[in-house]
Amino acid sequence: MAIDMYQTGVSGLLAAQSQLATTGHNIANVNTEGYSRQRVEQLATDSLYSGGQFYGTGTKVSDVTRLYQEYAFRDVLINNTEKAGAEALYNHLSFLDKSLTNVNTGISSSLDDLYSAISAVVDNPGNLGNRDLMLTNAGDVANYFNELYSALDQEMNIKNRDISSRADHVTTLAAGIAELNQQIVNAGQHGNPNDLLDQRDRLIQKLGQEVHITTVKDSKGMVSVMLGGREPLVAGNQAFTLEARPGSPDQQQTELYLSNPRQPDFSTRLKGGNLGGELGALFSYRDQILGPTLSEMGKTALGIADAFNDIQRQGVDLNGNPGLDLFNDINAPDAQARRFYSDNAGVAGAVEITDTGALTGGEYQLKYQANGDYVFTDMVTGTQTTVAAADIGADGKISPEGLGFSLTLTETPPGSLAPGDEMLVRPSRQGASDFKVNLNTGDQIAASSRLMASPNGDNTGTANPGVSLTDGTPALADADYPLTLKVEDDGAGGLVYNVLDQGGASLFSGVPDADGNIAFNDVQISLNGEAELFDQFQIKAAAGSGNNTNALAFAELQNRKWLNNGKSTVTDSLNQTTVGIGSLTYNQKVKAQAAGVAYEQSHDRMLSTSGVNLDEEAANLLRFQQSYMAAARVVTVASETMNTLLQIR
Repeated sequence: MAIDMYQTGVSGLLAAQSQLATTGHNIANVNTEGYSRQRVEQLATDSLYSGGQFYGTGTKVSDVTRLYQEYAFRDVLINNTEKAGAEALYNHLSFLDKSLTNVNTGISSSLDDLYSAISAVVDNPGNLGNRDLMLTNAGDVANYFNELYSALDQEMNIKNRDISSRADHVTTLAAGIAELNQQIVNAGQHGNPNDLLDQRDRLIQKLGQEVHITTVKDSKGMVSVMLGGREPLVAGNQAFTLEARPGSPDQQQTELYLSNPRQPDFSTRLKGGNLGGELGALFSYRDQILGPTLSEMGKTALGIADAFNDIQRQGVDLNGNPGLDLFNDINAPDAQARRFYSDNAGVAGAVEITDTGALTGGEYQLKYQANGDYVFTDMVTGTQTTVAAADIGADGKISPEGLGFSLTLTETPPGSLAPGDEMLVRPSRQGASDFKVNLNTGDQIAASSRLMASPNGDNTGTANPGVSLTDGTPALADADYPLTLKVEDDGAGGLVYNVLDQGGASLFSGVPDADGNIAFNDVQISLNGEAELFDQFQIKAAAGSGNNTNALAFAELQNRKWLNNGKSTVTDSLNQTTVGIGSLTYNQKVKAQAAGVAYEQSHDRMLSTSGVNLDEEAANLLRFQQSYMAAARVVTVASETMNTLLQIR
């Protein structure tokens, strides 16, 4: 029995040694990220039958396992993705919120200065100093819009580079997981490669920060990783590649493709906003927030330029010349062309702004169908409408209802469009960039009106008509003026308004429209009050180039609501954009905090099982040390017993 006792003691010694080594390994890795606590599993060895009894022969180490729960890890993985994406989007929004707040303050201040200068021109339209100051302040407004566009465009470029670098990082992580899969299979033939499993889980968690993934484990122990549960990123020991490529149709808008290295000619185009994690947050911010914000601010810039230019065209400058545009022509040919993007080199487009008040700040996709129709998609809301081939003009013009623009397509050669061709329409994204002052000197400001209306002294009504031109090139000759507006009986108890030229020829006969306006040729008369029967008004060229009639129209823009379908002034529109981003930022902050709490809770649950507790390990260290010493004593006793037996003669 001495030999059996010796073997029993040695088995206990070896088992205690394994326990001590594993406990020491746990203690050494207490601060190792992703480490799972390991435990030695012991079993009693087979008993020895002797003398009608079974005697124990000691112990053996059956396995070294890691304390790990699959469902807890999956919970951490999901919450980690949500946390990473929510926090990343919040950080992006915080930058945009601060930028817009600062720029909005500058724009609002410069607009106030501009209107103050306009008031000075109204008071003294012949003063060149007042005019120069107005022109300088107009330039300040344009500069603020230009600076905002430059900052956000740079931010767009930075996000494109971030997308490329993160795509490379995802590819590297996927390759690491695939390599560890093979190492785990190889090492698993001789036991549980716990440290390799921890390393793989750590890479999976890092990958989960970048994108939303799901994992599937096969019978060999390999883990396959799927992007969003659909597209394979890791299949066993093979990793796929995430590639950043120029966008289509906008090459400056980076897109992602998933490629199989074994089949490089085949790749899958991914929808970046659906990726989740930090990479998905980049796409959501760039495409759903940053781009539309540029369009929103561009819409306001276009509205300012169009309104001031329209008034300029209705007046004359200090030299008596017809007013030139104060700001850039919003429908210049190059501006129209920059609003259109196509992936077909044979297709070009020109986007003309027809009503700045109806612009929504939206961006749209146009997709050509086999039957000649187009699918028109709002890129922000996802709303789709069909533009039938029959509704397209012979000149290739498409005019979406209520959006404030029209699109003219040109195919070179004809028939270049193919089913599936995608086009982008961004009516206002470049608006803040194109915003420039067109005049050189203050005397070019058209403070004077071309026309004015004078009521007859015998009039009994309260009408005080205002006169404006609807086109910069007058349709009536100077010889036609002065015009006479007469209010007469229509023979049925009502009033009819007749406009006669200098020779007595009728230019208009009828009643005002729903807005109280009378329009003919290029002239529009607003009655501004109630006219009575037999009232008369004379419409003539304004006397003197230094009057302030047109300058008053500039001043009225400060409180005029013409943007957002007549609901907003310029200041209202700017504030709506800024407040909207501020609200998004606050809401995202709440989401990020909630996602952080959910992650911490799931992480704590996982650590309660797999985390190293130093107090517990210290207690184990003492316990296994005592086991080791006791087993060593058993070996000593067995040795002494053997020596005693050998000394018997």
